[in-house]
Amino acid sequence: MTPTWEQVRGSNFGTMGRTVRGTVHRPDGSWTLVWHAPEEAWRYENESGEPTFIENATDRWSRDEGGTMVHSVKSPNTIYATIGTGPPSLLLRAYDLFPAGATRGFDDQRFVGPSAPRAVRVRGRDGWEVSALDQHSNDTVTYVFDAELGIALRWQHGEDWMELENPSLDEVFEPTLFTWAGPSRSAEDDMAKFHREHEEHQRVLAGIPQALPTWLPMTTNVQAQSGDARTGELSVSISGYTPQFTLRRWVTAIGERTVEWPNDSTPERYRRSIGDWTYEIRSYQEIDRADCARIVDSIVPVDPPARDPAEITAELAAEEHHRREAEVQATLGTGRILTDHLEGESLLIRTDFTDDAAWRDIAAAAMAPVPQGGDTEFAAYLTCIDNPEYDGLTVDGLVEAIGEPPPYYAFLVDAETVTNSEMPILAVYTGPDEPERPRGRTFRVIPSQMWGVENNLSIANMDFESFADSVDEDGVFRGFPEPVHPIEEVTTREIAHWIADDLDTDALRQFHTQMAGRKYRYPVSLFEVDLAEVHAQSRDADHGAHAELLGYDEFLDATSSGGAALRGTVPTHNGYWTFVLHPGSHRPIAAYRITFAPYVPPAPQDGVPQPMKLEVPFVCTEPVSFSMLTDDDTLIDRNVVQRAVLAEAARLHPDSDIEGGEPVLRRIPRLVGFNIGCHVHIDGRPVFYVAIVTDVDDTFIVQEVPPEGLRVVGPGED
Repeated sequence: MTPTWEQVRGSNFGTMGRTVRGTVHRPDGSWTLVWHAPEEAWRYENESGEPTFIENATDRWSRDEGGTMVHSVKSPNTIYATIGTGPPSLLLRAYDLFPAGATRGFDDQRFVGPSAPRAVRVRGRDGWEVSALDQHSNDTVTYVFDAELGIALRWQHGEDWMELENPSLDEVFEPTLFTWAGPSRSAEDDMAKFHREHEEHQRVLAGIPQALPTWLPMTTNVQAQSGDARTGELSVSISGYTPQFTLRRWVTAIGERTVEWPNDSTPERYRRSIGDWTYEIRSYQEIDRADCARIVDSIVPVDPPARDPAEITAELAAEEHHRREAEVQATLGTGRILTDHLEGESLLIRTDFTDDAAWRDIAAAAMAPVPQGGDTEFAAYLTCIDNPEYDGLTVDGLVEAIGEPPPYYAFLVDAETVTNSEMPILAVYTGPDEPERPRGRTFRVIPSQMWGVENNLSIANMDFESFADSVDEDGVFRGFPEPVHPIEEVTTREIAHWIADDLDTDALRQFHTQMAGRKYRYPVSLFEVDLAEVHAQSRDADHGAHAELLGYDEFLDATSSGGAALRGTVPTHNGYWTFVLHPGSHRPIAAYRITFAPYVPPAPQDGVPQPMKLEVPFVCTEPVSFSMLTDDDTLIDRNVVQRAVLAEAARLHPDSDIEGGEPVLRRIPRLVGFNIGCHVHIDGRPVFYVAIVTDVDDTFIVQEVPPEGLRVVGPGED
């Protein structure tokens, strides 16, 4: 049985105050070993086992780009910021994001309106996925919590994510783990360097002549202070307001440079070229275009640089070329040794040395960001290895050079990649040798699809076979086919009406009984299919050892002859129906139902809080589509539910100030066993209640959800 959010949150609260260790993975393919001893002790180590960050109650050490540990003494007046993807504490201390009672300003706004938990797997562990709104950024935050330990296994915010592998709780850590006795330098040295560079930058800026406007739009505010109507005497307070904006300029003949922070995100309001210069106004405030034009007209111009614009342009282009060339050279991995990069990296290995330019083009294409619509881009995060030592390296030679995994996959740029116009890169499976997954299996992938292969293999979101089994006839993966779209969108009521007169099997009769007996409409998508394909898919499907099948053999017989049909699926309690119809008449061809074993919670663990078990005499067996409920349906009055919940809260907390109680759902179906969630505030403290619909009108079983969570169990469930 699926737990509630409160139950999932309660299991995560159970990790408070406990030591934790695990491996944190990030989108770029990197991973970090992390130790944490509440409240303030942390240690991070990279793939090579080197500490990159250490913290205790009084000190912090962090490794800089040159490999030196930088030491700083902690101070309550110092603010530490994380640049890029968030810190591991978002996983190991997830409970800080949704405290039971917000006590630190905006904590109660970071995880608002959590979704119903959904069963998922993260790096081989079962978990419950929950999404909610971060009102600070107005973005969705998604967490996956370990079903056994309660620790957060995955955090995602937009395109940023982290995943936790091999979590372990309650280990005893030596205090020396959170200190550093090796060589280090003071963070004050970095601050001094920063101040010197900042002062030099400000000196250069101060030497650039400024062309300033002599007119600004102004709103005058007047406030009368004192006066005499008889004499006309009056004293007023006068102030002026002008919108804040950024004025940019550049020599038109040289061209506009890339907009730098902080102006890169500021909206452009106006631009115009006058004489040698182009002027631009940027502002977060709306400014009338006529006012913008008048601002620009009022600018007292300065002379442009004395040098020839063409000479400056050529100089800038050369600098940009050298910068890009340096980036490319660093990316290409010239001289790298394969065995130095076996852990936590996706390798792109050059094995053909006949064309240097082709190698550069292939590597750049493989790592190029690929637009996905809007502002979203995905890219493959590859470690290139360009070393003549690997000239002619074969798949067998690669497997031998790697030895025992990791890595579990690698990419080769061989002669076929270099000479083929599509530049198909060879993907090689280098994981354990298994009968159904032989080590050394290969497929080819075009560069524009490298992002999908690398991103998913690097986080074990998909396996090697998912791509190898989806190649075209020539063995090249060019992307997955576009998803099939339904030809019709109907409801269970229409399905029941169509099949009512052609029920020639027990399965069809039960299918009709269930569809016709549903109280509320449920959406059904119908797809055009060939019965032969449906037959093969159904025949080869693995339903699991504990699933019960109804009408399965008759379904296989009815679909074996092939032909056009419409296929649909309808969820049931703990399972689903699959059915096929004639495309023109909608007459039924066949249907079968699969029913899975009821959910069995994991065995209790010592020291891990267990959710409260509430046994009820009924189970809601009808799936509900809330988007299809209307005010014309038979619904439960939300006010009736609220009164029942508040009455129970008042009984449990007779001397408390009680508010809220409104149901989460806007429309509530009148189904026996249906669970209704309600938010209540008791003396300002948020408490969640569940009201369960009974077989007596407007009567509910109301239960306050404890911090460790609640599990509602009906007949036949554990």
